[in-house]
Amino acid sequence: MKRLIQSGTWALVVGVFGFYLLMTNPNGGTFDEPRLEGDTAVTTQPVATADIAKAAPDFALQNLQGETIKLSDFRGKKVVINFWTTWCPPCQDEIPELQAFYDEFIRDHPNVVLIGLNLSKEDYGETHINQFIKDIDMTFPIVLDSDGDAQKKYGIMTIPTTFIVDEQGKVLQKILGPVTKERLIEEVAR
Repeated sequence: MKRLIQSGTWALVVGVFGFYLLMTNPNGGTFDEPRLEGDTAVTTQPVATADIAKAAPDFALQNLQGETIKLSDFRGKKVVINFWTTWCPPCQDEIPELQAFYDEFIRDHPNVVLIGLNLSKEDYGETHINQFIKDIDMTFPIVLDSDGDAQKKYGIMTIPTTFIVDEQGKVLQKILGPVTKERLIEEVAR
């Protein structure tokens, strides 16, 4: 019993020390955090929270019809990119808000685009994703990140996560967690 208590004490001490090292790291609690460089709009480099107003990483992903969609194709428009999966309850909760934003706002504002970016590498497969979309009647554009490349470039660790990209291809806002139609309208109106 005494040995168990000593082992637990040492594990606690080591854990606290490791947490202390992580939190006192000059990189703000992360190691080797990638940073965007330059002022070019649309880049292949990852995005970090501190990089708001920097170039949004470009992607070329397949939509459900097999067509390739590139972020850079939407230069001149504001783009709302929502990262999600079918198994994520907060993602499921926000889908009606995204659909309402698409139905009630985007259709009347051709200078704004909504892209649902499914983290298909983290999901149950394309057949399941297609059925999910059909079952809940999602009509806004969906692209599939089948290799996880966009997830890495955008540093997605929490889903849902939404990015607002301006007309020049720069990140205006990164929103962690579910969004509402009203919040999206407010963000794209800036």
